[in-house]
Amino acid sequence: MDADCMSVVGDTRNDFRDPHTPKESPMKFPIRAAITLVLVLSGLAGVAGTSAATGAGIRVLKGSAYGFDADTAMVSNGKIIWVANSGGNSVTEIDAATGAKLNLFKSSKFGFDGPNHLSDDGTDLWVSNGAGNSVTELNATTGALVRVIKGSTYKLHGTGLITSDGSDVWIANLRGTTLAELSATSGNFEKDVNVSSIGLEQVNALTSDSAHVWAVDSGANAVAEFNVGSGARVKVLKGKPYRFDGPVPIASDGTHVWVGNDRTNSLSELNAKTGAFIRYVKGTNFGLNVMTAIASNGHDVWVTSLGVGNSSASVSGFNASSGAFVVAMTEPEFGLGALNAVIYAGGHLWVANSGLDAVIEVVSVG
Repeated sequence: MDADCMSVVGDTRNDFRDPHTPKESPMKFPIRAAITLVLVLSGLAGVAGTSAATGAGIRVLKGSAYGFDADTAMVSNGKIIWVANSGGNSVTEIDAATGAKLNLFKSSKFGFDGPNHLSDDGTDLWVSNGAGNSVTELNATTGALVRVIKGSTYKLHGTGLITSDGSDVWIANLRGTTLAELSATSGNFEKDVNVSSIGLEQVNALTSDSAHVWAVDSGANAVAEFNVGSGARVKVLKGKPYRFDGPVPIASDGTHVWVGNDRTNSLSELNAKTGAFIRYVKGTNFGLNVMTAIASNGHDVWVTSLGVGNSSASVSGFNASSGAFVVAMTEPEFGLGALNAVIYAGGHLWVANSGLDAVIEVVSVG
């Protein structure tokens, strides 16, 4: 499915001082490659650059035709890439194979009002409108408007995070204190869940796969797991075994669940079927610093970071099976410090950069 993202707040770094079991010890791997994104920014639209270190091709999608304006969210069903433009009240549709713009949806009929989170379940695209109490549903194949969901019945109270597993749609209010559940088929309201009833204080990140919905509480250092379909809580994952410390970004590829820990610049990997802890990934050269989003295709996992202090914005890549560090892509010269979303689609890596109102396509990595 998709991985929704949210900007990380806070930069306190407190490493654990307690003894680690072998599985929990920070994993240190040799750096296979480190590449710099070399972007020639004159002209911008369709600009390509190449890293001398790895031969990774870079293209920047930018320009009025794309309509990028504070592009803070991005998802894909494999063929189509959707980008939410919260500043332009629009959604851009891109061909994942070519990078060509297919459509720019901006008409008032779509009800976009500060769209800031997206979810594509393969049948429908769900757009949460952060400045309004509404959700816009589009056909994920054609982009045709299905419905705009709003009203007191849905108890949205400001619309934040959103994820759909194909059966149900889960929506957090802007404060993250409640989750509304809708039918993905009919759009009908099913229930409103106060997150305190499921052992959380608030929801800071939300994602789903074919079996589970995962909700992150950064303050409580916890992740709640729900069953797809019934919406029943399975368990709340919390405590030292999981190594959560300021968790925010989360992604699941159906096999692995990856959680970014803001305060320790690390990743916790879980088994997507059981929720069991697998490994803890941390390294001084991994480029994990104020993480904003995670994406995985089952073989590799990528993490975007804003960077603070002397650290630059970066995209870090890991092997999804072993957790081994593969590559870190950084761009200190041009200061690409607003990397808000990352996805893998059409055989390429795509990164939303709201600082440039652009989307970066990485043709090959590593």
